Amino acid sequence: MKPWIDRALLGLHTIGAATLFALVGVIAYDVAGRLLFNRPFAGTAELTSAGLVLLTFLQAPHAMREGKLLRVTFFLDRMPPLMRRALDVVAWGIGCAIFLVFVAAGWEPAIEGWKSAEFFGNDAFRLPASPLRFGTLVLWLIGAAVCIGFVVEALRGRAATPASPTH
Repeated sequence: MKPWIDRALLGLHTIGAATLFALVGVIAYDVAGRLLFNRPFAGTAELTSAGLVLLTFLQAPHAMREGKLLRVTFFLDRMPPLMRRALDVVAWGIGCAIFLVFVAAGWEPAIEGWKSAEFFGNDAFRLPASPLRFGTLVLWLIGAAVCIGFVVEALRGRAATPASPTH
């Protein structure tokens, strides 16, 4: 893929890492408030549930691009290159299809949530649902685009993932 795409994916990954750092802070604040002052933070559950969803899909495209997903290669290493490329095309095509199914399934709830001004949480802490819903739609489209890039690379005869370290 292009270097600017790799930098953009790294940027999303970095935002995901910052999200994780913020979630750790929220949880630590909640625990400290609960133990020391008997006053927990009211929005911990809402923020962590939304943050974990964003964290997952912010970091997934970069992890896919870097070949850091779980991959069992003992079978692939014994196959001829053409068969390996064909399996890469099928596997990344399935990955793309899954991301696109997520988009198709999430589109209507995102629109309805926008129209109804849907919120997550309760009266003590409410989090608007639309940014999370539309944000995940965009991240799922990015995930699908990364998968399409791997399909194209495999069809061109290039390795679909970076070489795995041998140690």
